[in-house]
Amino acid sequence: MLWLLRVRGSYEVEEPLSWALALIALIFAFKGFDILNPVRLASPTLIGIVVGFIAHELAHRSVARMYGMSAHFVAFIPGLLVTFLSGFLPIIIIAPGYVRVVPLYGFWHGRGLLYSVAAGPLTNIIISIVSLVALNIIGYRYFFEPVAFVNAWIAFFNLLPIPPLDGSKIFASNTLVWLVLLISSIALLVIVWL
Repeated sequence: MLWLLRVRGSYEVEEPLSWALALIALIFAFKGFDILNPVRLASPTLIGIVVGFIAHELAHRSVARMYGMSAHFVAFIPGLLVTFLSGFLPIIIIAPGYVRVVPLYGFWHGRGLLYSVAAGPLTNIIISIVSLVALNIIGYRYFFEPVAFVNAWIAFFNLLPIPPLDGSKIFASNTLVWLVLLISSIALLVIVWL
């Protein structure tokens, strides 16, 4: 199996297969065996989660590459299993993988690293804001409210200053940026709940 790599005692799957496996595990975690029924599969919450997850990881990857770093989404097999198996549990755990960022030319670009880590939660905050604006302009609460909520939640959860979450890295690098992002995600959660 050429797509499996042994890295630091754990198995990882490289792109492009990593994206497919992560999405299957993520969708199963939220929908269980409804994954086999396309009619029951589509829901605003699931659409918000899938769009939020993909946009979050692509933002990490794109910003890292913009700063000249090598960046790829890597599925972490134990994380895939935990994510998949949480479809049978009352609590859903999302940990299918991460964006591996590697410095080119042997040195880290400090600001670029901070920006690439912050780009993920910031993207979810932007999706949440855009969804709330669309809700107020277009209406259609059934669709935009769940999308706004799940993206605010993804941002909030990822901003917790607990390793290996994005929040721990942002907090260590720039506490002000971390605080602004965290307060923004909390404010969005409150707005959606009102």
